[in-house]
Amino acid sequence: MPRYLILVALLYSSAGCSAAFLEGFADGLERGSAARSGGQSGSRAIVSQSARGLMLFGGRGHDTYLGCLSCSEYDSDSIFNEYGQYGSRYGDTILNPYSDYGSRYSDQSVCNPYASDPPVIVDDDGGFYGRLSVSNLYTSTVVTPEVSGWLKGICAR
Repeated sequence: MPRYLILVALLYSSAGCSAAFLEGFADGLERGSAARSGGQSGSRAIVSQSARGLMLFGGRGHDTYLGCLSCSEYDSDSIFNEYGQYGSRYGDTILNPYSDYGSRYSDQSVCNPYASDPPVIVDDDGGFYGRLSVSNLYTSTVVTPEVSGWLKGICAR
């Protein structure tokens, strides 16, 4: 297993994500990075070098922090921490079907297939990885079977 996947796997292992999900997520990031850079991919190396990991931002101008994608489920910033601010199904999170970021109708939601401005994934240096969305309207959307299945699961709530 490549070194970047081992690091990401360690970060996600306590969040209950399978190795297939992690590899699919990394592949989606790599494909999105390759598409934006004309075929040259570098996101896998960036994933392994990122100090704080991958973060999700939404809202107008993407100035609303929506949580950490690469943190342990025990981290207070993790979207996998159901008791934390960003993993709760009751806050203004991607997991709340009534929030702007988890609704099937909001143009800023991961769950709206027609969203005009879904959340973006960035690293701690502000490097853009793509959008997290069930929508296929953007070439930069991180969509693999694993990520798609995970999103469909949270959007079916």
